[in-house]
Amino acid sequence: MSELYNTFHDHFEMVPANTLGLMEAAFRIRYQVYCVERSFEDQEAFPKKMETDEYDLHSVQTLLRCKASGQYPGMVRLVLPNPVDPNTPLPMEKFCQSAMKASGINLSSIPRESLAEVSRFSISKELKNLCSRRPAISVVGAENEQDEKGVDTRMVPHIALGLFAGIVRMSAQNNITHWLSVMEPTFLRFLSRYGIYFQKTGPVVDYHGRRQPAVASVDSVLSGIYTHRKDAWEIITDFGNVWPLSRNARHFVYS
Repeated sequence: MSELYNTFHDHFEMVPANTLGLMEAAFRIRYQVYCVERSFEDQEAFPKKMETDEYDLHSVQTLLRCKASGQYPGMVRLVLPNPVDPNTPLPMEKFCQSAMKASGINLSSIPRESLAEVSRFSISKELKNLCSRRPAISVVGAENEQDEKGVDTRMVPHIALGLFAGIVRMSAQNNITHWLSVMEPTFLRFLSRYGIYFQKTGPVVDYHGRRQPAVASVDSVLSGIYTHRKDAWEIITDFGNVWPLSRNARHFVYS
């Protein structure tokens, strides 16, 4: 059992947003990140300080809880296929249609009921800082890192890996085998440090800032993590208990 795994579970826990109160906590984090900290959405459009959209009707969410402070510094959403009409476009298909078309990406070989979108991957700077004060965390392989504003970033790997573990759990519970996502290029590079690789699907687009449309097979992503960063794989899959490692996993080929 790795030091990364032990440190994560000493300080954090994943919490499914499966009650009204927890769902509202997730919406408040989204408001904090998308409306206040990043200004991607208009604050005045959400007078209750909870950011929501039409995709929440067929989505699941996971919160990450800091055990010491009780704060939720981050959350992530998985947009599931529309149960009424699985062919309804997911957000990336709707807003990045031109980029996907230009790349020649074809999703028709993936069963629609198995395809979901990783969405609203949110880590609040304010709540992360409150959590990091009690106690400070030492991250394996990370020095005392600071972002451009001088904020300690050593907590980010634990929070990001915990949220990614939440994505895998939600996918396993909902029989999802493939992901779409639109991520910042810098965040994709950050994920690659932990063996997490998505396949780019066309050029960077202007969608909540500069974003890279991407697609991935769950089996291929988890196999890559196991190969490159087994300590991260331990957290994300709980030693394969959440999603067993596929011996026949291979990179998905799109045509």
